[in-house]
Amino acid sequence: MLTPELFHQLEQLPEQERERLIRAGLYEAAQARIRELQEEIAICEAHIQTYQQRYGGSLQEFEETILAEEDSFALHEDYNDWFYWEQVLAEKKRLLSELEHVEEA
Repeated sequence: MLTPELFHQLEQLPEQERERLIRAGLYEAAQARIRELQEEIAICEAHIQTYQQRYGGSLQEFEETILAEEDSFALHEDYNDWFYWEQVLAEKKRLLSELEHVEEA
């Protein structure tokens, strides 16, 4: 947290040094978040793989064949969960792609 005391200390530094510290901090924070996102992506992929193995294909194949032909509560629950994990995975990958462009100071 940026307290008034810390802000004052940063303010006292030469601009170039202050900027270098902020960039280095941002880089380290981005690297930590990248590691978190990679772990979160692995979790998403594990959930998705469970459904791919259960139904023998991708979500799109599931939608086009199994879901179109069968109708049960359990099937729709799996579909909702699978769809959710696919959406979460896409968002995590998008965030990861953006963070990978943060450069070291």
